[in-house]
Parts: sequence; C-alpha cells; structure tokens
Amino acid sequence: MPDADLRAGLIGIVRDVQSIPYSWPGPPTAEAVERDGSGTCAGKHALARIRIRSLGLTANRLMVTGPLAPRVWPDLHDAAGDLLEVHECLSVETPWAGPLLVDVTWPPAAIRAGLPGTTGWDGGGDMVCAVDPVAAYAVADEAFRSQKELLRSRLYTADDRRRRDRILAEIATRAAML
Repeated sequence: MPDADLRAGLIGIVRDVQSIPYSWPGPPTAEAVERDGSGTCAGKHALARIRIRSLGLTANRLMVTGPLAPRVWPDLHDAAGDLLEVHECLSVETPWAGPLLVDVTWPPAAIRAGLPGTTGWDGGGDMVCAVDPVAAYAVADEAFRSQKELLRSRLYTADDRRRRDRILAEIATRAAML
C-alpha cells in the first residue's frame, strides 16, 4: 500500500477510535470498547492497535507515567497531589515519519474543553499525550499487564491507589459531560 494510503488509513483509524467516549473503570480490551461503545485508555488503545495493525503498520503499547489529574480541573489536580497515573498509549512505526506517539484517550470535545490531546491529527508528528509524561516504558506484550501492576505497586500505597481510583472515576464522569 502506498505511504499516502497508509497515512490516510492511520488518520482515519485514529479519528474513529478517538471519537469513542472515555469511560472508567472498564476492561482493558478492544472487545469491551466495541461492546460498550466507550472505554479506558487501555481499551481504546487496544482497539486502535488492532485496527492499525490491520493496515500492516507496527503499533506497540507504551506505558507512560504522568500527573494523574489534568490542570483543567484544579480541585482534582490539588486532590491528586503528586500521584502519577500509569497511562497507556501507542508508538506506531511509519515509513514516512518513523515512530509516532498516538494517543486516542480523549474525544475531540474533551480536548477542546481543555484536556490534553490532539484534534485534527495529520499523521505527520506525535500526538499530545493524555498525561504530561514523566517516564515511559516499553514492555513485551506477554508481560504488559503484570508489569503495569508492578509499576503501580511501586508508585502507590493502598491508600494512594484508592485515592487514585476515586479521582480517576471523577475525571471519567466529568470527561463524559464535555
């Protein structure tokens, strides 16, 4: 397939999956997103990955840590303090630009309302990550979920995890109203 067609296909997939509403909690699977019509960052990126791979492009999961709560909601940002989120997005290998960061977490309306992300992406550069990256981890597929949980156990105490879950649920509720 010519590069222009691959690029157009990638852009179409990104726009389609990005338009799916964000919800949390939920299973981190493409099947759950298709069934429920909404999904977490993990589920939405699982769906995007399957579709991108159908084009013949390589799409790898990327684990990124960054501040849990976006600055658009100062009350949640303050409540989160220094808690980090363990976020999922993709690194897509392209023949026209090399690896591209692809993040379809927030739908366009949420991005226009101030959540971090990219609308109108043209496939020529990285998208804005849904969290402000502090660190990024490339992990083998077969160990991804277990490594993500180990990272979370390193970052959160049990109380931190409960606070994180409460704040993330509120973020999802507010994002759904945008």
